[in-house]
Amino acid sequence: MSDALKALTTKVADVSDVYAAEYDIDRTGDWYLLKLQEEMGELTQAYLTVTGRTRRPAGDNARLELARELADVQCMLLLLARDEGIDMDQAVQEKWLSWLDRKAAS
Repeated sequence: MSDALKALTTKVADVSDVYAAEYDIDRTGDWYLLKLQEEMGELTQAYLTVTGRTRRPAGDNARLELARELADVQCMLLLLARDEGIDMDQAVQEKWLSWLDRKAAS
């Protein structure tokens, strides 16, 4: 894993530890996946608001809320990957960036 992503994941995990301790949350089993799904729902709501496809009007902070929900999803994804022992840099390289190698080879 790249140093930058490793450092970010460590900081995110530290925040998650504080959150879990403060709210007495047991983060075992499928907690990370369920929390990621919850955050995806909040991201969807924020996106619908920004794009004018919800009952509530987009206020001055709509794009800020969208950015915050994107951050929540990213951080929960990093925590899920960490919990599962997944190297996200390697996974992205193998799943996505390998297409660039294929393109260069042709």
